[in-house]
Amino acid sequence: MSVNNVDDNGNPVVDLNSATSASILQNMDNVNYNKKMYVNVMDKISLMSGTVTGILQYESLTGFRNFFIIYFGCIIIYILFICKGKPSRFYANVFNDLVFEHLVRELLGFVMAWTFSFALVG
Repeated sequence: MSVNNVDDNGNPVVDLNSATSASILQNMDNVNYNKKMYVNVMDKISLMSGTVTGILQYESLTGFRNFFIIYFGCIIIYILFICKGKPSRFYANVFNDLVFEHLVRELLGFVMAWTFSFALVG
């Protein structure tokens, strides 16, 4: 069995009759579960930090700087403490999965919470 074969979508092609294919499918389930939990945590952190940024009445680049500091700080903390410094054991493509895949989603959530709380306080 060759595990390195991939289809047009980039998904691994495995022989479902072999013993190792079950472990590969289980590992993909674990990777998907890890991604869902990571996104859930980052969503909450984005909304909370947006709310705090709005309450503190930060404007313009100060607010966006606050987002990026918190976003990348949380990624570093996640890698060091949750993944024990080895995120490749839990994710297939570490840099894309942790940094870029959900950046716009988190930024939009942050901006929504930021502007809403800014308008409420101001």
